Amino acid sequence: MSAETDKRLAQIALMWHGEIGPAGFRRLVGHLGDAPAILAAPQQELALPSLRLNAEQIAAISGLGDKLAEVEEQIGNLGDQNIRVVCDFEPDYPEILHDTPNPPPVLCIAGRILPIDDPAVAIVGTRRPSEEGYRMAHDVAAALAEHKITVVSGLALGCDTAAHHGALDGGGRTIAVLGSGILVIHPRANLELALSIAEHGAVISEQPPTAHPAVGRLMARNRLQSGLSRAVIVIEAGESGGAMKTVERARRQGRLVCTIEWPEMGERRAGPAQLLAEGAEPIDGPEQIEALVRALYFHREQMHRDHAEESQQQLFGGE
Repeated sequence: MSAETDKRLAQIALMWHGEIGPAGFRRLVGHLGDAPAILAAPQQELALPSLRLNAEQIAAISGLGDKLAEVEEQIGNLGDQNIRVVCDFEPDYPEILHDTPNPPPVLCIAGRILPIDDPAVAIVGTRRPSEEGYRMAHDVAAALAEHKITVVSGLALGCDTAAHHGALDGGGRTIAVLGSGILVIHPRANLELALSIAEHGAVISEQPPTAHPAVGRLMARNRLQSGLSRAVIVIEAGESGGAMKTVERARRQGRLVCTIEWPEMGERRAGPAQLLAEGAEPIDGPEQIEALVRALYFHREQMHRDHAEESQQQLFGGE
């Protein structure tokens, strides 16, 4: 087994069976070096206070050496279902996610994430939109698709479902970010939609393949929806909830925040009203969509320039 294969298998085993999340993984790598070194570490070293592991996590990590064959079989079974497992050091890992705080060390991907998926826009909102809200999510996604912009959402009922359908109806690409494992499509009513998305984009998950949806997992996907995107559009939402949490993540990641400028208020539109008051860009017609598309490409190029300057400073010692 090559060193890279060994590293890949150990990293996947840690994220699927080590009872740790991305932040815990980064702490361990920072102290021990890489995934194989973590698996080889004695329990007394894993118990260091700075690593913040509890007894259950230490026991799980210490026993991973016996699970590597099982993990390898899991990866093979996923491959038989056209699901790829990608680590953050591999070429197929989405480059834009490296700019996300605590990027997923491992992703399961059904379909393909392509270079043309940057720039993308995340469309989010309530699971119980009004008829106008559902139609708006669909139509905004379709308009973006016609401009060759990939639409990202979370496969939930309501605005997410409308956005995915809109992107597909507009002849574009769309990415669904799951709050469950890649083998546990949630909600089940969107299974057929997920299959269509995998043919015209990707369905992705950072969770172990058979993980069931839970509040923490659903909240964790918010940073990936905004992380894969250059902008977030909120359709309808209350003043709290998943859509507004995604906005919080987007702002921390330096993403653009947009929302619908509704002519009439309501409980479902309190979130957009709040965002507009805070300076979010309004979306209410084709002109705003076209302006957003221009802004997306500018945002992408600006980030590329920033990265190039940062790399140059590192090369020349900040001179």
